[in-house]
Amino acid sequence: MQRPISKKHLTKDDRIRIEALLNEQKSLRYIAARLDKSPSTISREIKTHVTENKTRPCDCIFFYECKVKNVCGSKGCKKDCRTCIKARKYCNDYSRAYCVRLENSKLKLCNGCPKTYNCHYGKYFYKASKADAEYRENLVNSRNGYDLTAEQLASIDETVSPLIMNGQSVYHIVQTNELPVSESTLRRMIKNCELEARDIDLRNAVKRRQRKRRTKDYKTMLVIKDGHKYEDYLAFIKDNPIEVPQMDCVEGAKDSNTVLLTLFFPVTRVQLAIILPEHTSDNVIAALDMLEEALGSELFKEMFPYILTDNGHEFADIDGMQRSINGGERTYIYFCEPNHPEQKGGCEKNHEFIRYVIKKGTSFEAFSQADISLLMDHINSYKRKELHGRTPYEIAKAIYPDDFFALLGLEEITPSEIILKPKLLSKKNPSE
Repeated sequence: MQRPISKKHLTKDDRIRIEALLNEQKSLRYIAARLDKSPSTISREIKTHVTENKTRPCDCIFFYECKVKNVCGSKGCKKDCRTCIKARKYCNDYSRAYCVRLENSKLKLCNGCPKTYNCHYGKYFYKASKADAEYRENLVNSRNGYDLTAEQLASIDETVSPLIMNGQSVYHIVQTNELPVSESTLRRMIKNCELEARDIDLRNAVKRRQRKRRTKDYKTMLVIKDGHKYEDYLAFIKDNPIEVPQMDCVEGAKDSNTVLLTLFFPVTRVQLAIILPEHTSDNVIAALDMLEEALGSELFKEMFPYILTDNGHEFADIDGMQRSINGGERTYIYFCEPNHPEQKGGCEKNHEFIRYVIKKGTSFEAFSQADISLLMDHINSYKRKELHGRTPYEIAKAIYPDDFFALLGLEEITPSEIILKPKLLSKKNPSE
């Protein structure tokens, strides 16, 4: 029987989801339910790893209107006192400003606040990358060194080293002597040169090859409801050999929030792309709602009865993605295993065509939905070797309903007019 996955520690993916949900103004209990954790666990995680950003030296309520100078009595200082952190000690009118929203917030965080860029209050954020880095550092530091005094270390060395020189094994020494450390700890001490005896003094140490250690992958699988895992998808496909569209997100520049939501049909190689203003689950749901509204619920269910996607935080809201705008369910979501992009390899591979025109690291903010739709028309009109010299649109028109193309405005491009270079969108494409 397979051992259940330990839920004692939060993973990096868990922290990314926490930050994303905080930015969406979700409650503590909602976040805990999405991650299948206790609310107290989430609360402790946030309080432990809060980051404070002090944007201005003065936090006085009169900051914007204050013109006072030389409050401290310094004759050579010409700058405004509001820009000096020491001024508050001397100014009788100083009154500290407080953010009402922050004071009334249960979590005392600025995540998701729309005014963070133009307010001068002290700011408090939960940032997943920094929280995970602090967690890793604490984890490593807690496992470094030995809980021994200098006298204990000297006593161990005096006892152990001569016995090792006499050819005794570490196991034999531990079993026949009262030592304050275990066998594994004693071996680490020898290997790290903490004792006079060295690793080479052990009889079998030089005969064994050093074991190759696998780097631990902390991006463990997100908490997924039963029935939505990849093994469930394989079982379904085995009994129902139908086309299941694949869904993913293509990211632009690191400092940009705009991403592309892509939907790929593996049989015909047709791929749709929708601009998302932010990389969040709410925007993914809004895009699916828009697509359902354009196609109609019946045609949407016919084209997207099931969807296979990855474990990204933007796909965390399963119920939101599955529910129809008219009530009931519009689709059923399956998830790949973590770190296995090949399980939806067709979608990943087709992203290369997008990169032909919009280079990696380029922001999508300059492009409109019309630009992206034009790009996908050129990609879907490109002949493929795997389709025996036919285009995705040619195959799709023989299989899919005509309404699918008409309602989404999909147009086939003449072969001689296809452009898969940055100049296709050169007016807005900085990579050109």
